[in-house]
Amino acid sequence: MFGELTLPAGVAEAAAEAWANLGRPSRQLTGTERISILDAARSATPRPVWDREGGLDALRSARGDRAAVLPALAAIFATEASLIDAELVSDMADEIGDTTYAETAALVAQLITIDQFCVSQGIDLVPFPQAEPGDPSGERPDGMGDAGGHIQMTVPFLGPNVARSLSLAGEDHLRWRGLVLSMYSRDAFDEMVWSDRALTRPQVELLAARTSSLNECFY
Repeated sequence: MFGELTLPAGVAEAAAEAWANLGRPSRQLTGTERISILDAARSATPRPVWDREGGLDALRSARGDRAAVLPALAAIFATEASLIDAELVSDMADEIGDTTYAETAALVAQLITIDQFCVSQGIDLVPFPQAEPGDPSGERPDGMGDAGGHIQMTVPFLGPNVARSLSLAGEDHLRWRGLVLSMYSRDAFDEMVWSDRALTRPQVELLAARTSSLNECFY
């Protein structure tokens, strides 16, 4: 997937695992729906400041048409996530279901993680796999409950909320978490000093905080 790049342990494996499942039916989405979500997320571009509500207008216009709602929601996840609030999530839960909402978010999160890694390394974006046939299982992950967020999450849970924020997405959440851990802390999240990397832990956290701020991240 990443050519001849020398990568930290686990990065290529986590990316390959995520990519292999992008076009496969999941708990709530068909393979075709998943690829349409990815297409919309990759092609989305940030709107100008004077049209920040444009994404929400497109989403509202798509209401009642699942095939149009999913790409419109994916575009918001990809470029206008700061517009997401409790009201929008509630509306989407009524429209497509909270588990479908979570899966869509987790799918876009996986794509952005890998695409931005490619951009940072100056390599071409990876073509999407073909959509695979089959129906969603319709299963809801076990152990979900109200943790004070916009959607249900794993309860109880030891760790930061961001680590369980998309747990309602089941396997897609786990694959996204695998990407995050492989590119961020690996097995050293609780260690305050990293001495085996090009950047120190404070430098990594500063970059993460600044990036989150620029993206108007909820957390």
